Amino acid sequence: MMIVAIALSVLTTACGSNNGENQKGMMENMSEEDMGDMMEGDNAENMQSDMSPMTASYMDITNALVSDNPEKAGMASSEMMDMVEMEDMKNALKAISGSNDLKKQRMAFSELSKQMYNMAQSGDISETMYWNHCPMAMNGDGANWLSMNEKISNPYMGQKMPGCGSVQETLNSGN
Repeated sequence: MMIVAIALSVLTTACGSNNGENQKGMMENMSEEDMGDMMEGDNAENMQSDMSPMTASYMDITNALVSDNPEKAGMASSEMMDMVEMEDMKNALKAISGSNDLKKQRMAFSELSKQMYNMAQSGDISETMYWNHCPMAMNGDGANWLSMNEKISNPYMGQKMPGCGSVQETLNSGN
C-alpha cells in the first residue's frame, strides 16, 4: 500500500515536472495488481457494470492505451465496432484495431474521442463523463479524451506520463 500511495502522489504532479525518471522507476517496481488498482481505481469494476456497453468499450480502449497495451486496445476496438453505426467512429475503431502501433492507435483514438464527446454533449451517453485535455499529446498539438472520473489517466502519454492532463469540462448525464 505504501508504494501505491507514493506512486499516486508522484503521478498527480503537473505535466511539465521533471519527475519522469522517478515515475518510470516507480512504475517498473509496482506489481500488476497495484498498477491495476492505481490505473482504474478501486471501484472501476462497479463503475463499468453501470455503464452502457459502448461507454464500457471506450473505457477499455482508454485503459489499454494508458497501459501501453496495443493488443488490448485493438481487441476492445473490435468489440466496440459492432455497437456503432456512425462511419467516422467505425473508421477510428478500424484504425485502432488494425494496428499494433501505439502512435497510430492514439491518433485514431483522438478522433474516436471527439465522436464520443459529441455523443455525450447531445445526451446520447447517459453517464457523467469528464472531458480531459493533455497539452503534450500529438507532439505538442494536444488532444482530448473522456473519462468516468476526475483522476487523470492519460491514454496519449501512457506509462511515460499517466498523470499528465486536466479536466476541461464535466458532461452530466441528461445534458
